[in-house]
Amino acid sequence: MKFSLYLGSYKNVKVFIHWTFSLLLLWIIISNMRQGMPGMDILWIIIFVLALFACVVMHEFGHALAAQKYGIQTKDIVLYPIGGVARLEKLPEDPKQELWVAIAGPLVNVGLFVILSIILSFTGYNLENLELEELRIRPNTILLYIASANLILAVFNMLPAFPMDGGRVLRALLSIRLPRAKATQIAGGIGQFLAIFFVFFGLFNNPILVLIGIFIFLGAAAEVSHTQQESFLKGYKVKDALMMKFQIIAFDAPLSKAVEKLLNSQATHFVVVKDDVAVGTLSRNEIIKGLKEGNEDTIIEQVADFSPLKIETEEDLDEAWKKMMMDNKKVAFIIENGHFLGILDQENIGEFVMVKSALTKA
Repeated sequence: MKFSLYLGSYKNVKVFIHWTFSLLLLWIIISNMRQGMPGMDILWIIIFVLALFACVVMHEFGHALAAQKYGIQTKDIVLYPIGGVARLEKLPEDPKQELWVAIAGPLVNVGLFVILSIILSFTGYNLENLELEELRIRPNTILLYIASANLILAVFNMLPAFPMDGGRVLRALLSIRLPRAKATQIAGGIGQFLAIFFVFFGLFNNPILVLIGIFIFLGAAAEVSHTQQESFLKGYKVKDALMMKFQIIAFDAPLSKAVEKLLNSQATHFVVVKDDVAVGTLSRNEIIKGLKEGNEDTIIEQVADFSPLKIETEEDLDEAWKKMMMDNKKVAFIIENGHFLGILDQENIGEFVMVKSALTKA
């Protein structure tokens, strides 16, 4: 994964840490140094943060391993300064399966809290006898902080709002009785109501709650939109949204030719051909990147994507769309009987949904 450090893998799930994570550690060091905090205290804070993110990794593995039991693989787990993300190939459509996958992460945090609490009880740890000064992160208090953080993580993630696990748990419970799209709409609405409460409460108390509220509101809206589109695509085949008219460009043409096509048409993606055979794709972003790293004389072959996603015409359109989303492909090659037939474009799928939706309501 670009801009990420590979940490290792377990059960075929790769773990990466994004480069921005280093900014979090740098901020912790600089901000505490400015406050005159001793170097040893800063070191213990860093150790606590690293331990906390180790717990986040275990949380994400809870989701990943639960999904594996239902035949759903996880592409990877990526750690960001705000937490971790397990990129599942897809979410289970069976509500009971989704419930277990969603709740598995928080259950890991609850388990870690119980284990650490037991360890603390065996060490004779007594919180009541601690002075305020001793509550700083030290060797004798770090387990207390990690245990408390796991409990907070479990509670926060169980908030009934997307994109937290609690939103998915709520959706799964509602889906037992309701269609998935309707259940998502209800769960999303509850999440957005909660988000608005956070924003208003945060304005007068804690600015961080405002950011959390905005994060929840946008996440809920995105989940509802995503699920509605996925639901609408069911029943259609790839051939129903197939594009047979598209811009092409030769693999040995200069970038200046691509720029000319880009500026003189609405197309943002082009099919790259070699000897009249479609061999790859060229996106607007790849054109701009090629111009920055080279010039207008750079050959298309040096910047194009020659590993296009290939999808059969009779494949379900919703499954094809999921594949494109997971592989981050804006365009896919459509194949029939082993031969290139046309392309499927994410933007065109959106337009397909709008047209069909309008015809349904008419």
